[in-house]
Parts: sequence; C-alpha cells; structure tokens
Amino acid sequence: MNIQRLIGVFFIFLLLVSTLIFRNYGFTATQSMFIGILITASAVLLYTFVFHQKKFKIRGLLVFSAGFFLGLYLAKGITISLYAVFTNFPYLQEILYLTLPYLFGFAFLEMIGDKPLSEIWKGETGLYATVKVLDTSALIDGRIVEVIKLGFVEGKIVIPRFVLEELQYLSDSTDPNVRTKGKKGLEQVSLLKGIKNPPVEIYERDFPRIKEVDAKLVELCRLLKAKLITTDYNLNKVASIKGVEILNVNDLANALKPVVAVGEELVVFVMKEGKEKEQGVGYLDDGTMVVVDGGKAYIGHRIRAVVNNVLQTSSGKIIFVKPKEVIK
Repeated sequence: MNIQRLIGVFFIFLLLVSTLIFRNYGFTATQSMFIGILITASAVLLYTFVFHQKKFKIRGLLVFSAGFFLGLYLAKGITISLYAVFTNFPYLQEILYLTLPYLFGFAFLEMIGDKPLSEIWKGETGLYATVKVLDTSALIDGRIVEVIKLGFVEGKIVIPRFVLEELQYLSDSTDPNVRTKGKKGLEQVSLLKGIKNPPVEIYERDFPRIKEVDAKLVELCRLLKAKLITTDYNLNKVASIKGVEILNVNDLANALKPVVAVGEELVVFVMKEGKEKEQGVGYLDDGTMVVVDGGKAYIGHRIRAVVNNVLQTSSGKIIFVKPKEVIK
C-alpha cells in the first residue's frame, strides 16, 4: 500500500472516529456526521495547503498558527456574546470552533504567507508548469530523455504503470527487434528515475475498463490536465481531437534543425541518384535530405552547393540545391 492510500485510509478513519465521538456527546446521527465531515475536510485542507509542500518552511506554519489562534479567540468571543443563541443550538458552537480557526489560518497564509494558497493549489512544481505524460513510443525513441536531462522540460514527468507493463511485454517478445525496443524503453525509464529535477513519478492508477493503452493515455492526460509527449502519429491525431495537448518529439527535432535560407551555401556528400533525371541526393548531418539539381555527375563526391528552395513536409524538410564546386 502506497503513501497516498495510507493517507486516504487515515482520513476515512478520522471521519468515523469524529462522528462516533460527537454521537456519544448527545448529538443526533446527522449532526455527528456533519461535524465529522467538517473536521475531516479541515484536516484534508491542512494537509493539502500546508504540509504537502516539498519545501515546507517554518514561517508558513507560524503564519497559519497565528491565524488559527485568532480564529479560535474570535469563535470564543462570538459564543460568549451570543450565549442565548448557542444555548438553544449547541451544535452551532462546535461548528464555529471547528471552522473559524481554519478559515483564519488559511486566510493569513493567503495574505502574508511565504507562498500564497492560490499558487500552492496550482501545483508543487511551479505556477505555470504542467504535468507531462510519457507514452511508450517516446520512451523507446529515447531522445526526450536527453531533453529532460538538460532541463528543457518543466513540470512533473509522469510515466504510467500501464506503459511500463507494455514495455515489459515488448521486452519479453520472441521477436528480437520488438524485444530490443522494449528493453531500450525500460532503460530510458531507469535513466529518468535518476533525474531529480524535474521530478519523475510512476503513476500507479489504471483504467481497467479501457483496454487500449492509447485510450488510457488520453484519459489519464484529461484527468491530470497534462500534456502528452509522444512520437506516435496516430496517437497524436486522436489525442488532439479529444482536447489533449501534444508535445511531439519529431516536431521538436524538426524545429531544432538549422534554418537554411535561399541563396546560402552548404556542403553535402552526394550519395545516390534522385527520382528525377540527373538529380543527386545527399543528407546533412542531422538527416535532412538534400536534392542536388544535376547532381548525378557528382555521386561519390563532397560538393559545395547553393540553396535554391526549401520544402517543408510532414515527414521533414527537403532542401533543393544547385552544385557550385567539388571539395577535394
């Protein structure tokens, strides 16, 4: 049982105990349940807003305590001033003592705390950072791991348990190619778990009613309001239709390729014939295809060429050049 489940069990236990205690004080079952819910809700708020921060500071505790005791003092003053009212409705006094101190404590944190509650509520990893979910294809691809290690990705990185299970299934395949992919994905997970910033979390929740991993990923991203990191074209389309924001590693790789303008010169090794007559084809170091007009005669040579057109396609960029001279 993980820590989240233990905390959940504790809050349920707190609700039952609080209800039984106030029932023994002579309150009705409904009143006891209502008061128990208030106590439990207050404890949940305290845990969420104050103690659930990774960098908890004493100043925050002192500010909350000051507001809490002020609310307690005001609750006492109100019950004394309106003694006749609370005599006829005794449970109102208990509710006042249970709610007013917490309200003032949280209000003090919001106004003069080191970190306002409005920021705490929006996430532990930063006001504008969002959760990023990694799918199987991104892990097998591996490039995103280096990007994360270099600090270009902000927000918590989530790897779902069902993605790990799919990688394990691939690594146990009898097909050597599939098995290699599965093992590579698991190796990337091990590398990610060694990164401290941004935090990497294995998300345990599953969606047993959903069979396909892609559909589970979409549902998880909608639940966490997260962005999905993938290289899967079909998953990209489906997730986008369902309102999930996609970070495609291939799009990132294409965006990082050097920008080549018409008229610039570049050096390319002509490797083979092109589709059209007398064309030659080469590739830059980043894998960008270069089509050399009249380059058939230069096959096997490194040449300097002038860019005369750049074509951006869904599969990448194609550069069209005219040969200038052979480089010896």
